Amino acid sequence: MKPLFIFMIFIFSSLKIFSEKIEICFCDSSNLICQTKTIQISHTELLNTKPNPIFLFFKKIQKRNRKITAALLAFPFPFGIVGLHRIFLGTKPWVPVVYIASLGGIFGILPLIDFFVLLFDKNPEQYDNNAKIFMWIR
Repeated sequence: MKPLFIFMIFIFSSLKIFSEKIEICFCDSSNLICQTKTIQISHTELLNTKPNPIFLFFKKIQKRNRKITAALLAFPFPFGIVGLHRIFLGTKPWVPVVYIASLGGIFGILPLIDFFVLLFDKNPEQYDNNAKIFMWIR
């Protein structure tokens, strides 16, 4: 007899659950579902749960990686002069054209400033979908 491996599908408390039912599947070693079980959860249990710390940890890492990627793309050579960091952060299509038309953002000065702003700013999310040429000016 093959050993029975139990795989349970857990729904993290920090994710939104659109149903009150959670299905748990028991599988054997060949990943065939042997048995399923449905569990009812009340709305009060869903409201009283705290965010999963593992989910929060990965979200923090993802935010840090996005900041580093945007800063590296803003480095003047080779990506910053064509405004690739602005495309990554989401902007109007004419902004990278201005970077190219001004010879790399005024000879690479503008992408260099963008690089340092993105690298040292604690909240780079404020530059997402920013349509200004000088993204750091409010």
